[in-house]
Amino acid sequence: MKYLNFANHINTNEKPETLLMLMDISDSMLAHDIRPSRMEAAINANEEIIKVKSRHYYDDKIGIIVFQKSAKLVSFPTFASKIGNVKHFIDEIGDEDMEGGTDFVAPLKLAYQCFFGVNLKKENSFLSRALSNLFCESVDDNTVPPIDTSGTIKRIILLTDGEHLGDDNPVRIATRLKDAGVIIDCIGIGGTPQNVDEKLLKQIASRNFDGSIRYCFIGDQETLIRKYNSLAQHIRPV
Repeated sequence: MKYLNFANHINTNEKPETLLMLMDISDSMLAHDIRPSRMEAAINANEEIIKVKSRHYYDDKIGIIVFQKSAKLVSFPTFASKIGNVKHFIDEIGDEDMEGGTDFVAPLKLAYQCFFGVNLKKENSFLSRALSNLFCESVDDNTVPPIDTSGTIKRIILLTDGEHLGDDNPVRIATRLKDAGVIIDCIGIGGTPQNVDEKLLKQIASRNFDGSIRYCFIGDQETLIRKYNSLAQHIRPV
């Protein structure tokens, strides 16, 4: 649990928010231990947060990133009232668009790219990883136009039902995001907490002033929707 010490404390105000919702769409999300399915429950929860934002927080923007082993920005951040149906974005994804598996680094890197206009490449050797950590930003040419987040609170909600199967360490990119002021909530879903890597998700998540970690495991759709309803609210200083 040593990485928990690097989770930045939260100190925000009533500024508008730019929220990126990172949603696991791997094959295991089709399981029915959460009714009607893990995928449908996640879609309904994401639609709940859009509904609340559009009614009460007109200046907030929401973007949607889906991921398996790779990640894809399916809805560029826009005002909640202008976002379409979440299920439509999922249905539009073709098999050629995604790689199977689960990798937490891919969506976190894409979120970093969206917020800051910098694409962090995978480091292929121990030496290159070490040098990158010490001296430089790693970038490539396939950049997503950065979001205009000036004057806004930057937030991420990462939802998954599985474990990280990638080679890179997601705690490293999560730490960079938090150091840059991004608030990260992590949600694990499934039949039991053993379905997910709770230790890793707690390391990725931000922490509150009282020391609590912004992570929880949820095993039913009703509770998940209530959680997303609460996450739609602006984070206030403690």
